[in-house]
Order: sequence, then C-alpha cells, then structure tokens
Amino acid sequence: MVTFGRMRSAFLFLLFATSCLFVGAQNSKAGPIRSENGWYLSPHGTIRILVLFVEIEYDITPEKDPQPDGADHWKKGELPRWKDEVFDPHPMPVHEARVSRYFQDISLGRYSVLGDHMNELLTLKESEYPGVHNAHGIGRLAVEEANKRPALITRHGLGISDFDLWKDGGKAGGTKETGPDDPHRYDHLMVIIRNSGLGHGAGSTDPGSPGKLFGYESDTQSRFGAMFALPFEILKHEYNHLLLGGNNFHSGGGNAARFESNFMTLQGGWSMMGAAGSSLLTCSAWDRDRLGWAPVGVVHRIRARDLSGREVNGDLDPANGDTGIFVLRDFVPSGDALRIRMPGIPEEDQQQWLWVENHQGFHVNGSPTDLFHWERSVDCIAPIEPGLFMQMQIGREEREGPMTYRGRADYLRPVLANGLFDFRLRGDTLRDMCPFNSNSTPFFMDADLANPLTGNHEQELPLMDRNGDSALEHGEHWVPGTRLERGKPDTHVVFAGKPEHAFRMNGVRKLGMCTNPSSTNMLTLISTNDRDVFQRGGPNVRTAYLNGISVELLAMENGNAMVRIRNDDTRMVTDQRWCADSIVLPPLRGKDGHSLTIATGTTLRIDRSRTPTRMTEPEVKNGISWFSDPTTFTVLPGAHIEVEADARVELIEGSTLRLLPGSVLNMDKQAELRIGPGSRIIIHPTATLQGKACSLKKLRKKGRVIELAPQ
Repeated sequence: MVTFGRMRSAFLFLLFATSCLFVGAQNSKAGPIRSENGWYLSPHGTIRILVLFVEIEYDITPEKDPQPDGADHWKKGELPRWKDEVFDPHPMPVHEARVSRYFQDISLGRYSVLGDHMNELLTLKESEYPGVHNAHGIGRLAVEEANKRPALITRHGLGISDFDLWKDGGKAGGTKETGPDDPHRYDHLMVIIRNSGLGHGAGSTDPGSPGKLFGYESDTQSRFGAMFALPFEILKHEYNHLLLGGNNFHSGGGNAARFESNFMTLQGGWSMMGAAGSSLLTCSAWDRDRLGWAPVGVVHRIRARDLSGREVNGDLDPANGDTGIFVLRDFVPSGDALRIRMPGIPEEDQQQWLWVENHQGFHVNGSPTDLFHWERSVDCIAPIEPGLFMQMQIGREEREGPMTYRGRADYLRPVLANGLFDFRLRGDTLRDMCPFNSNSTPFFMDADLANPLTGNHEQELPLMDRNGDSALEHGEHWVPGTRLERGKPDTHVVFAGKPEHAFRMNGVRKLGMCTNPSSTNMLTLISTNDRDVFQRGGPNVRTAYLNGISVELLAMENGNAMVRIRNDDTRMVTDQRWCADSIVLPPLRGKDGHSLTIATGTTLRIDRSRTPTRMTEPEVKNGISWFSDPTTFTVLPGAHIEVEADARVELIEGSTLRLLPGSVLNMDKQAELRIGPGSRIIIHPTATLQGKACSLKKLRKKGRVIELAPQ
C-alpha cells in the first residue's frame, strides 16, 4: 500500500494529503488483528531506519530546479547540516536526535526509533534518470544510483544486519515478529530529497521496496522533500501511518479535503497523524491508548490518580456515577488522562468520548514536542502554558478484529477553552503576516455570536461558499490565523495554538453543559470534499444531547492537575446562545433538582446557527444564506426547566421549544419570555408552561405559544 501526503504551512494553503492504495499478499499466520500490534510496523521494541540523502541535477531543464543554489541548511552537493539530527544510531537514556526523541517521549519509552544515513549524497542526473520527475517513485532511482558504489557505508559504520531487526510479512494489524529475515531485508528505507517535485513538507510511505539496495530489499519505504529544513512534520506523519493506519486515520491537523471525514471542517489539534495543521506537536492520549503505550505495571487501560496518589480508572461514564476528584500528572511523561463518555447518543450512531490531558509544556518537562507548532522558531506563536487540553473522540473505538482499520478521518476534534463562535469575517486580506509572510483572513469572534453547540473553534478551518454554487466543500475553507480584538489584529497566530485554548488556573477553568465550550456531544456530518455521505442520516449524530457533565480544574500544584468531574451541573450562570438542528434536554437531576436552571440575571437565547451544519440546500433569509436548520429544542418527559427571577428565555430566527408530555418549563413571575416572529413554543398534553399569565396570554394570541390537544 502507498499512502502519501503533500503539505506546506496551514497558513499558506490547504493541507493536502493524497493517496494511492496497493495491498499486497498477506500472511494468514500473523494472529488476530489488534491495533497495538501496529498496522505494518510494530510500535514496540526497537527499529533502525536507513536514510538516503538525494539531490537532483537538472542538466536538461535547469529552469525546473526549485532550488538550484541550495540553501544554508542544505548546500548543493553536500549532505544537509542536520543529517545527524534526524535519528540517533544507538539507544540512549535520553535521545538527542529529533525523531528518535519524539518517539521516545510519545511512546513512554516503549518504542525506540533509531537510524543512520548513507555517508554520501546521491546525485540523480535528469539526463540519466528521465523518471526523476515522478516524485513518489524517486526511491527506486536513489537505490539504483546508490548501487553504483561498491558497498554500503553509513555515517556510523552500520551494516545490513543493523537495519534488519524485524521479520517481514504478516497482515496489517497482525503480530509482528522480531529477528532478521533470511535473506536480510531493511526494515525501513527512507529517502530525503533536497530539490525535487516533492516540495518541502511533501512525502509518502508504503509497505514495499524500491528495489534491492546492495543486494537487499526493504519491508517498508518512504520519501520526503526537504527544501527548507528537516521535514519533521511530514516525516513523522507518514511514518506514523505504518503504525496507526491508512489515510482514514488523518487527524490532529494532518487531514485534507478529499478524504471521508466526520466533520465538514478540517480539524487541527494534536495527534501522531498531525502535520502542518497541528497545534501541539506531541501525540494524543487516544494515540497512546490505540498503540498500547502505557507505563510498566499499570492496571488500567486509561489511568489517573486519586487524591492519595493511587492509580484509578480514568475511563469514566459520569452518567452512571463515575464522578469525583481526579489527579492528572503531566501527560507527556506520565501518560495520565481522563476519558468521559458522552451519554444519550443512540447506540446505532457514532459514540463520543471527551479526552482530558494535562500538558505542562516543554519548559517544564523538557519534551521538545510538548509545545505549540513553530513556537520556538517564530515570535508570533504565544508560548504554551500549563493547563488541561481536551479533544472529543468520534467513533474509532474498534481496537481488535476486522473493523480495526475502518472508519473516517478527523476522529478527534479539539475542545478549546475560549469557546466556539459563529465567526465573522472583516472582508479583507492581511498581507505579509507572521509566521511565513503569508496572507491572512482577519475574523471577529463576537460575544453575541457565541455558539457552543455548533460553532467554529480556532483550531479548525471554517467553511464559506466561495464559488457561490449554493453548496459547501471541505476545500472552501479559510484559516483562522488573525483574530481581531477591538478592531485590531492579534499579533499571535491563533490556528497554531494559543495559551487561552487550554483550561488554566489563570483563565477558563470549567467545561460544563452551560458553558462555552460545552460538555455536550458534537454534531457530525460524515462527508467527502463535496458529498454528504449519509444525507445527514445515521450513523451521524445530528442532535446535541445535554448531559449535566462538568469538568473543572480545581488546582494545579507541582505540575499535577486536580480535576473535578460532576454529572449534576445543570445551572446556567452566564448568558448562553444555543444553536443546533436539534437539542434535547433529558430528565436530568441537577444539584438543585432541576434539569436546567437559568439563574437570576442570565439569558438563554435559542437561535439559528450561522455556522454551517449541512453542505447543501441553503435557505436565503434576512440577507443570510443559512446552511443550517432553525433550532428545535426538545424537553423530554420528566425534564424540568426552572427560570429564576430576572432571568430571560429568548427564541429567535424560527426556533422551536417543544415541551413533551410530562415536562415542565417554570418561569418565575419576574422572569421574561421573549418569542420572536416565526419562533414558537409547542406544549404537548400533560406538559406544563408556567409564567406570568398576561404575557403567556399575549403569546398564545400571536400564535407563538401553541398547546396541542390530547389525542
């Protein structure tokens, strides 16, 4: 199989990742399929990679050379300056080379990725190798050129046996066997090119061989462009395919428009499959769980600590009583995390879980990748600060059996502490913006357009109908690089991550049902670039099920986060605007006994989402093309909404509040109920709406409060 990705900075253009899949013969004796076995390479033990450095001599069409004079980091005719910074050749207590250290940190020391390079630059003349313009086939030509030498000579004097630590064969996800092949085979051959059609940040990988190198084939191979620097992002992304899965595993800032994904918007965030669009450069707790990376001697699959320091199960179902105070140590060195199941989603639809990680950052734990993208290379990335970082998992729970490598891309969506909004564009373009002198689209994040249930966040790529064809495509996005605050651009790029994206002691500390962002599950739309795969039907989740769950950072001491998990947090104490095709309030029992309490002085506005929730059939109304339905808020039997004095409930833009039999909406006499034109409350038999009699009478007369007769 061949999987390849083409990337540049997410601030310059859409992150592309294209694929061409070829599945070869499989060994049926490889045992059961398990994600912790790795896809085509094992994520456990030690592997050593052979690297070939290559440049192209455009002796026929010199005008096609993208970098004819080389660069400071890689001069023409020489090996790159960073040649020894990719892999360490031998195990070390703390690795120094960038990729070796990355895998040591994210695997909690369970996976050692070593390497060495051929100690000579390979020059491919265009006149001698006409196929050199086929960027993803360049490995074969590099091998052909290398074989002109009498023998393999590497920087550290290693031979074929040093690069053959695993046996070839076995089906994807099957058991991997240590030991040499007979005859030998390189476990992985990597080609890095200075000046080819693989521009910087482009690359590909596949389980296969580019041909015999000094008499030996390889099990797997990859190739990367390195025009501007060591191609770290695409290198780790493509190599991680061989551990995690194919193009349907793109996530965490490594996805592209063409792939079938769980959302219309391409997601940023962090994961092993992250790339140019990532915020954090480290892995996610989902990655570690998937590959079985856990400290030695632990008991639970997902782990946290109690207040006495004992290990406890971190895989929580608060709706069934998994609540209390948990301690999360620094995620990178400890592996601690919480995962919280979202209740209410029908079993036939994609289930969702909220992951919570405590990131202290590289300045505390020393991990070179526990930081924001480009943080240490440009001034416009605000440094990471200690806090809780959260993502929602969509599906992707199959870890054994034939469904292990099925599913859709973007199965992780960041949950940012500064919330979700219907973003508003200013309408111009800023030029020569940091970090790469690129263009940027300035946007507003208006408080009155907060939208915790269906809005956009700053680590995803919002959509707009750019070509005016009344349909949305994944590729019709813009990058939230420059937020406008009081009319002036924020000088720190936001898409790559900002301190306020984390839940911090000196910032937002709580996530709940009645906060922005919300602890409620997310609406999904499984789609390719231009197609809604299931026409908004299942297994999509198209309803926001309110849940009463809250996650609160109580304290941060010596790098340890004290986190309270509740299931009875149903009191709304700040103004909220709720928009979704469908919102459902179950018969929750909050601390005060109510399913939802709108506190004194607080407003709940039920509105229509200006952020798209569908790809087609826009409704043009009030000068706006709505790619969303008017909101329907359904109160289930037994649920009770209490609206306190001086609080307000508003319904606008065609919204409907539906009180099902046995539900209650109780308005204090000093509370206010506003229902705009086209909006309404529908009261089913045995449901109760209590409030100021004269106000309700006027609303009934206008047809905005409708009581259904018993059938």
